[in-house]
Amino acid sequence: MRKTNDIRVVRTQKALLEALDQLIKTKKLSCVSITELCSAADINRNTFYYHYNNINDLITENKQILEAELNEVLDVNNTRSRTTINEICKVLMRHPLFLSIIVSPNCDLDLFEEIFGIASEKARIQIDRHKDITSANDLYSTYYCNAGCNAVLSAWIRSGMKESPDEVADIISLSSRKGPISVLFPED
Repeated sequence: MRKTNDIRVVRTQKALLEALDQLIKTKKLSCVSITELCSAADINRNTFYYHYNNINDLITENKQILEAELNEVLDVNNTRSRTTINEICKVLMRHPLFLSIIVSPNCDLDLFEEIFGIASEKARIQIDRHKDITSANDLYSTYYCNAGCNAVLSAWIRSGMKESPDEVADIISLSSRKGPISVLFPED
């Protein structure tokens, strides 16, 4: 199933993701069968096979859609801005079921790090353009900021994305600028 406006296709894909999200709460992704997924989604196996060869195809397609949307936002010239973080969060909010699946402890694929490696790589390129990162301090600080950003996004997804993209962007931006200790324990 490609990204489409056909309501039947959209409904089928949503049903499959909802079912997979429920199933992955109790078992490893690799242990979910197509029969089990189709039964939970209340769709015919033939419908599944019309669109996908296996569950990994379903996952891969959703990953590619998300990556394409993130790449549109991640203009190399703006990877450090609060606005870009806000736009990333807005993209993520359009894919709550897929993201819930990939951050699940039962997802035996390392998709979160793979997907968010895009942002980390583009941030590294941006920094390389403006600063010659030759010291270990600079390099490790870059990794620290990227890992912290990914940790906040992962926790936000796991908690059901209750905060707005603006709130999450503020948290990431403030923590990146001032450091998490300064944010947690502001001096009076």
